[in-house]
Amino acid sequence: MLGVVRGRSGGVMLMFTAATLLLRLASNATLTRILPPYVFGVMGVIASAMVILTMLSDLGYASFVIRHERGDDPRFIDVTWTIRLGQSVLQAIAMALLATPFAAMLGKAWLAHPIAICAPVFVLNALCPMSLLVAQRHGRVRMVGAIELGALIVQIGLNVGLASFYMDYRALIVGLYAGALARIGLAMILLRPMPRLSFERALATEFFGFSRIIMVSSILTLLITQADKVLFARLFPMPTFAVYAMATNLALSTQPFGRNYVQNYFFPLVSRVWREAPDTIAHTFYRGRGRAYRLLFAGFGFATGLAPVMFAILFDWRYEYGWVFMSVLMVRGALDLDSFIGSQTLMAMGFTATTLHANILRLILFGAAVAGLFQPLGPIALPLALAIAEGGAALYIGWLLHRRGIFKPRLHAVYAVIFVAAFVAGGAISMVAAPGKTIEGLARMGR
Repeated sequence: MLGVVRGRSGGVMLMFTAATLLLRLASNATLTRILPPYVFGVMGVIASAMVILTMLSDLGYASFVIRHERGDDPRFIDVTWTIRLGQSVLQAIAMALLATPFAAMLGKAWLAHPIAICAPVFVLNALCPMSLLVAQRHGRVRMVGAIELGALIVQIGLNVGLASFYMDYRALIVGLYAGALARIGLAMILLRPMPRLSFERALATEFFGFSRIIMVSSILTLLITQADKVLFARLFPMPTFAVYAMATNLALSTQPFGRNYVQNYFFPLVSRVWREAPDTIAHTFYRGRGRAYRLLFAGFGFATGLAPVMFAILFDWRYEYGWVFMSVLMVRGALDLDSFIGSQTLMAMGFTATTLHANILRLILFGAAVAGLFQPLGPIALPLALAIAEGGAALYIGWLLHRRGIFKPRLHAVYAVIFVAAFVAGGAISMVAAPGKTIEGLARMGR
């Protein structure tokens, strides 16, 4: 098993994630020079609407399939896929019906049409074979990465190709549909044919019993992670929200480095270890993180300090102060990197309520931070509150791991030192290469 830990799968996953990030950066740099800023605000609102609906009805399919002892049974997969497909139809109907009131809540009624147009994407995503999750279960990261990267290339290609013709959000919506269709096609070609509609009462009962905790936890995550975006969209003009949305997108584009590594490599690994050799779980926890996590923390710290330079290179003057938002969100991303791998380890061990309890703590800390910081600091208080909430959750999950003999404070401290050192290096480069943007961004936040 330790040979698996030391294998190449984790590194391959990071390579695919790096390629994804570079493609997204190139796409953003190109599209922001072709399309007006409001377009990215529109897509940010659409993304928030889809995330809200997804998390309100999150049933935890991936965790259920990957850790379940019947995860390789075709009938098990067919039943789970059938449940997911039925759920996606309900999600699409809900998004179409709620588009108008959601847009009205934001004070921008004209957004109802583009929101409603994207509703069928839920069904397209659900039509993708569950064999992708089976591939993750067995650590087939090359196959999973190739499918996701191929779909992204199709989406970005159409986005850039159509942007010069439409010059509005329609180009990006068409790309969204094309990417979903490409993902289905690639999964069918590279893995196995589409699953069949099937139902099994006992399995459905077990699944929904598992999903109750996941759903409540996801609703709390939704309240925390979408509150800042909804407030920005409500309180500020669309071009201003577009700056925050761009900073958020750039910060979130780095999150898959940790998330993909954990979901596609680490979680299947610790799930197998817990089933086959539970006494080695503590050893696997740190060996599975290994060099990859040290590189990730260095990358997150460096990107946090280098944010002014990144905005200077990638975007024009209209977005230049967005680097401040990105820096704070990158700190939150680093904390999430640590808390997520801990919560997934506990999930693999059968402690499914851990994420729920951590999210309750996040919500309390987020609300308290917003209440205390918004008046003196203004809009920057919202991403700061997210970072504070994530820090509290990371401490809580670390305490749970310590109680089970897994958490090692000295080994964890190494990641913090690496992050700070990389941040200082990135910040020094920013002060030399883009001093004007660095100072202007800080000054603008202080107004």
